[in-house]
Amino acid sequence: MKNKFWLILALILLAAGGAYFVSKNPTAHKVADVVVGKTPPQPPDITFNPSVPDVVKATSALLNVPFVSQAPTGNWADQKQEDGCEEAAVLMSWLWINDKSITPADAEKTIINMADFETAHYGNYADTDAQDTAKFFTDYYGYTNIEVKINITIDDIKNALRAGKLVLAPANGTKLGNPHYKSPGPTTHFLVIKGFDDATGLFTTNDSGTQYGKNYTYNYQTLFNALVNYPTGNHLDQTGRPKAMIIVTK
Repeated sequence: MKNKFWLILALILLAAGGAYFVSKNPTAHKVADVVVGKTPPQPPDITFNPSVPDVVKATSALLNVPFVSQAPTGNWADQKQEDGCEEAAVLMSWLWINDKSITPADAEKTIINMADFETAHYGNYADTDAQDTAKFFTDYYGYTNIEVKINITIDDIKNALRAGKLVLAPANGTKLGNPHYKSPGPTTHFLVIKGFDDATGLFTTNDSGTQYGKNYTYNYQTLFNALVNYPTGNHLDQTGRPKAMIIVTK
């Protein structure tokens, strides 16, 4: 009887030790992680090759525009970058005009400098409508080959791109449904629209509101429905505001 007791006790201890070993065995957990875990997100693509030509056709277009996030180094806690979509759109346009790229660190400095410039000259940097963003573009860079168009259509956007011109457009980002935005998305947001494709029905953008915004595509109607020339100020009421765009000619 005693022998049987000690045999049972030994088996219990062996089982407990085996369970402990498995729970502490890092290999066991790594296997489990591989099975139930997710692939880590890949770093965003912000590379730029200036030798790639702009492609313009009747039914599609794609302009080679460098991508800049409005928080280039990920410092979204800085309010100037959190509200920096207009500045990022202007910066991307300027880089496209000059066939230049920029490092994230230099892009961050530029966006902050832009906000400081706006505060000094206009008293505000938070939100600027199409007209005031175009004025800022000219005041900051001295560039005048831009045009503001109000009450636009989808065809207006496509026609500008067909002509090899870049489109900047204000939008209500909550209507875009971009999964990379912090929910529900920005109510005021400025997009760089750099391409379209009638075969897919998609606009191609550089969306500065996410680090994954390079070449981000939106359905024609989804993007168009989100467009609104929100008023200059700080997240003011958008009721009754038209759709607008800035057309940038190289």
